[in-house]
Amino acid sequence: MADAIPAVAVSTTTTRVNPTGSWKYIRPVWRDRVAPCNAACPVGVDIEGYMNLLREGRDTEAIDLLLRENPLPAITGRVCDHPCETACNRCSLDEAVAVHAVERALGDAALARTQGEARTRHNADRVAVIGSGPAGLSAAVFLARLGYAVTILEAAPEPGGLLRLGIPPYRLPRDVLDRQIAQIRGEGVSILCNVRMGRDLAWDTLDWFDAVFVATGAHRSRPLGVPGEALPGVHAGLEYLRRANDGHAADLGERVVVVGGGNTAMDCARSARRQEADVLVLYRRTREEMPAIADEITEAAAEGVRFLFLAAPIKVIEQRGRVCGVAAQRMVLGHPDASGRRRPVPSDEAPFSITADAVITAIGEEVDDAHLPFALEGGAVPVDVLGRCGTPHFFAGGDMAGHERTVAHAIGAGKRAAIGIDQHLRARRGERPPPDDVAALRWGGAGNLSMSRWRQDDPVPRIDPVNEVVGWAGINAAHFARAPRLLDWIVPPGRGRSGVREVNRGLSRSEATSEARRCLNCGVCNDCHVCMIFCPDAAITPDPSGHGFVVDLDYCKGCGLCAAECPRGAVTMTREGL
Repeated sequence: MADAIPAVAVSTTTTRVNPTGSWKYIRPVWRDRVAPCNAACPVGVDIEGYMNLLREGRDTEAIDLLLRENPLPAITGRVCDHPCETACNRCSLDEAVAVHAVERALGDAALARTQGEARTRHNADRVAVIGSGPAGLSAAVFLARLGYAVTILEAAPEPGGLLRLGIPPYRLPRDVLDRQIAQIRGEGVSILCNVRMGRDLAWDTLDWFDAVFVATGAHRSRPLGVPGEALPGVHAGLEYLRRANDGHAADLGERVVVVGGGNTAMDCARSARRQEADVLVLYRRTREEMPAIADEITEAAAEGVRFLFLAAPIKVIEQRGRVCGVAAQRMVLGHPDASGRRRPVPSDEAPFSITADAVITAIGEEVDDAHLPFALEGGAVPVDVLGRCGTPHFFAGGDMAGHERTVAHAIGAGKRAAIGIDQHLRARRGERPPPDDVAALRWGGAGNLSMSRWRQDDPVPRIDPVNEVVGWAGINAAHFARAPRLLDWIVPPGRGRSGVREVNRGLSRSEATSEARRCLNCGVCNDCHVCMIFCPDAAITPDPSGHGFVVDLDYCKGCGLCAAECPRGAVTMTREGL
């Protein structure tokens, strides 16, 4: 027959009789590269690492790996703006992994643990931490883990800084905050409250300490700079939140205008709604330019908060000695300013008025430098990457050091300062600290620092680690099926949203584990055996160590199928001899 299949020669022996290794000029190399979520995390968490441990059913190890880099996961799982999810490669397949929800579930599981014993002190050095916000708490616990005696001095009656004073309990329940701080105390950190430096205690009394980390935050609301803002009924955003979070909210009346577009503005607006006020947020740019967490904007709108974009106040209107409204000006977007966003400029339209019984100003916060031991530059304390600020044995970080004003960035700043203080004190003791090349401690060469890398005790085995971030182009999408992202359970509007009960209930523990299995484990060999299956020469076998693979170079002909088929970009081809 003309269409008959021709005879095909079939070998009756094994491929072992044909060593094809002499054909190649390139060979495969297994490398653990960096997942984009790790590189984007302001805290510096090995997100891919704990996701993989959850996939393997090693929940306890996943929690331990998370806590190594983030001592406040039950908090960040609730209030972080999760830039890791924006960077997630899975966005190009279907939807980002819900990292925040998985982190929250692990953080809550960590809070349920029996309180452990305090860390053993390894040396006689003492460190003072000024401020118990996220930067101060982070630095303190990392320093305690490094063997130092740490004392936090806090001006407020209770520790937590803006975690307690600025974030409403419907976003961060106070029992979660209290238990997180209790665990930090349990690691040997002493916290003294009602101690304001420069008022209750002179700065020179800190000479008793070998190092001082200053993280007093930015607690002073910026003024609007318009006529009438000193009228009764005008409230600074942070001061309003302090009183509201303490159960003593100011009387706002029926109609409230909140000026601003950041997280403080959203917290003020949502808190005012819980006082049954009609709330209008006035923002001078568009929604796309709002710096607030997108989920917070969405939830505010769901709770009945109204928004007026491209409008700015020009005067607070007075009647009978107090606020009765706001005069506003329509704006248009001009050229980009220093923030990279287009600058709002007044339009040609005539000003208009908005009726209001109260105005809450939330256009940003400033550092109160009245009692600081050093001068500010551009409204912030100038520091290097490890928090050194030029004053001997003083370090600074968080909001007051000009870092991006999120809880996650503050925790990351505290970790960097802890590394800087450890390096400083070890050098002073004549010890040789680990290499001080900060780039080697970063995730992906640009992310935040890893405490495990500084301590040189990373529990996750890595094959020839390099700091190269794997993008979507390095992922073999053919090996992954689409799977819907599991959504947080949000209390519906009108059900439990009127008080201080938590609105976002997150995912259950089992749901969080299922969500973790959606992680692509970018850049990391997780023993999927795809390379071994596709190798035409059977030249790839599992490494006897139990992690990774070995290549029989007598048979590998350098075809590159293993690298092409690797789902996660963990195999690369390199020239022979390199």
